[in-house]
Amino acid sequence: MTFYSHSKVRNGKAEGSKLLQVHTQGVLEKALAQLYPKVNFGIPFESLKNVLETVAKFHDLGKYTSYFQNYLLLQQPINQTLKQHARFGGYAAYQFQKENKQEDKLSILTLYLIFLHHSKLIDLDELPSKIDFDAQNVFETQLSDIKTKIPEIEKELSINNLDSILQFPNEKELRKSVRYWVVKNTDIKDYFLINYLFSLLIEADKLDASDTRIYNRLALDADLVDIRFGLPKPDLLGLTDIKGLNNNELRNYSRAQVVSHLQDKNILEQRIFTITAPTGIGKTMIALDFALKLKAKISAKENIEVQIIYALPFINIIEQALGEYKKTLPDQANILGHYQFADIFGQQDSSDEINYNQKLMELDTWQCDIVITSFVQFFETLIGNRNKLLKKFNHYAGSIIILDEVQTLRLDQMPLIGAALFYLSTFLNARIILMTATKPKIFELAEVEILYAENQKVNALELLTDHDQIFSLFQRTSIRPLLNRMLAEKDERSAEFIETIFTEKWTAAKSCIIVCNTVKRSIDLCNKVSEYLKLHHYNNRVFYLSTNIIPSHRMERIERIRNSIENKEAPILIATQVVEAGVDLDFDMGFRDVGPIDSIIQVAGRINRNNNPSKTNAPLYIIDFNECGKIYGRMTYEQALKALGTKMEIPEREYLQLTATYFDNISDRSSFFDAREFFKSMKMLKYDSSQPKKDHAISAFKIIEESDQYQSVFIEIDQRAKNVRQKYLQKIKGEINKETFEKDFKLDFQQHIISIPKSIASDLGSINEYEENILFVPFEDLANHYDLATGFIRNKKPTALVML
Repeated sequence: MTFYSHSKVRNGKAEGSKLLQVHTQGVLEKALAQLYPKVNFGIPFESLKNVLETVAKFHDLGKYTSYFQNYLLLQQPINQTLKQHARFGGYAAYQFQKENKQEDKLSILTLYLIFLHHSKLIDLDELPSKIDFDAQNVFETQLSDIKTKIPEIEKELSINNLDSILQFPNEKELRKSVRYWVVKNTDIKDYFLINYLFSLLIEADKLDASDTRIYNRLALDADLVDIRFGLPKPDLLGLTDIKGLNNNELRNYSRAQVVSHLQDKNILEQRIFTITAPTGIGKTMIALDFALKLKAKISAKENIEVQIIYALPFINIIEQALGEYKKTLPDQANILGHYQFADIFGQQDSSDEINYNQKLMELDTWQCDIVITSFVQFFETLIGNRNKLLKKFNHYAGSIIILDEVQTLRLDQMPLIGAALFYLSTFLNARIILMTATKPKIFELAEVEILYAENQKVNALELLTDHDQIFSLFQRTSIRPLLNRMLAEKDERSAEFIETIFTEKWTAAKSCIIVCNTVKRSIDLCNKVSEYLKLHHYNNRVFYLSTNIIPSHRMERIERIRNSIENKEAPILIATQVVEAGVDLDFDMGFRDVGPIDSIIQVAGRINRNNNPSKTNAPLYIIDFNECGKIYGRMTYEQALKALGTKMEIPEREYLQLTATYFDNISDRSSFFDAREFFKSMKMLKYDSSQPKKDHAISAFKIIEESDQYQSVFIEIDQRAKNVRQKYLQKIKGEINKETFEKDFKLDFQQHIISIPKSIASDLGSINEYEENILFVPFEDLANHYDLATGFIRNKKPTALVML
């Protein structure tokens, strides 16, 4: 008899597309090929390999039933209950492990992994409750069906005495063993063990099912950054005084110092690194240079080509980083960008012969040398239970992970993230590089709040050893608090700012950035600045930037602002926090509404960014629109005011100490209850629950707090947007297939969507009757809802002309 694992429908008829024996062998080979030999779970490697071989061999055992074969080939009768296959293989694997005298933990693990390989992970202690009377009836019916096929199955799977292990588990025995594991013998390493093996299984299963190849990573030239930018000069490291170095020489000095650590005696035993450096010092290329050289050293010692994973918080800087990496490694590496707007068909090194599903699978499972991804993808895979995300969890093993702009992470999550990264490096042997200009206390908080109870301490190596001295050299900017200058009522403060501060501090010869905490304030201020310039006959161009503008216009606008600055037109940019990280703009001066100190310093990084000596101590004035508490919380507001104190001016050389003091104070007064509870759930294997947020289940963890107060809106801004909306509707109605939409229109469609408060969206309709989650502004009604200068109209009043 012929058994299939998958089928295809041609001309209305289903036919087998892959033999079950071939698929099982394929999954086994792919899973073992991805198994990293240097993971460290306190289990002998051979035992770990044995578990993986068992789950791979047995994961689709239930597909041998006629119930599944009928379902696959659309032959009657089709029984939706009896065609289920995952549990059947799980029971057999569990008994197989027990017969082979494996410890209870590993036997339970095989059952759990196979049981759930088509779903999300559930609480481990929920497993025995699934082994009930109904499940036993299904098993016995399937067993009766499969009995006559046992000799064939044994031959195909190379298994002896299959009949003896086809038994239904003893529920009481299983419950006792699970309880002993979860309650009495719990260990955080089990979370990483389960997610790692689960990832190996489901990735191999999906790769083989879609006939997607495993990418064989390349040995990359360790000197590619040197080739692009020149060799870092080690002779600079002997300097006792670096005050005379110019900007390029400082970049060179910093890169030389970082890569010099590769000569440290025990550098390959080090797992956690930090690079603390001022904005504009070239951290992106410094980290890439170190990672490439470290990868080469690992390859020479271990004969393994490890993957480089680079994660960032925002889409615009992900796209910038992709561009820089591809300039540095143009033909040397397969680089994938994996984030919300990733172009599946535009990725490097994808043959035309590879179909849509294979390209999507390559992207989702990071089949590449280097992946550049978002914090959402990275951290919700690291702390998560979703099948779709966990496919790539195993890629963390042995990898070099670069985390940039880590100051953007929420303070309340830092202890949890620090602990998770520490254990990732411990159990999966990953090397982690944290980069920042403001040095948030991620690992310090992890130690104080979580790791102390586990008797663990983080050993992080600062690669830019001289960072204090380097920070002390910079005199590009200074923070100048003007916190008591505005006394008007909240709604009148924009006008007061223009009249009493802006007119006093700004001159028409200077480019200027103004950053607000709220979209509403930024729009109001943009209009008032425009009115002021027009009234006084100034010709400075005014630009606006926030998430209130559709994504397709943001990058275009940043480029126009950059050109305006370079053309010495002294533009003025009014923006929200969207400009705080990774936006390469260089203004003469700026204003920022009071906020977190690290955010203030990030805005300072957009001023005199290129260290022009004629602009030494360029000012960033801190003002108070009385909105910090609303956005960041009362404590952040109070501690920011305390850190800024009564000082008239804080020079750049003091920024690092300013940030350290601020983080010390705010950390001491913060509640990290949620972080500790999420870690407890990881340790107790509490993956999901009926009330995940209340129970701090792993499934409730989100790197960005989702708000049910916001709604997605598609803005039909022009004919191009009209066309892409029509294609979206055709996809919903089945007039074009998903592959065509994803290939040709998805990116463009998403680039026309913004998120707005539901309170101002009540008069908008949905994009069509099939899709209620996306609202719609039609082109014919654009003037009533969307301003080309400032985006979605929130007050429904005419706005002043903004010069663009």
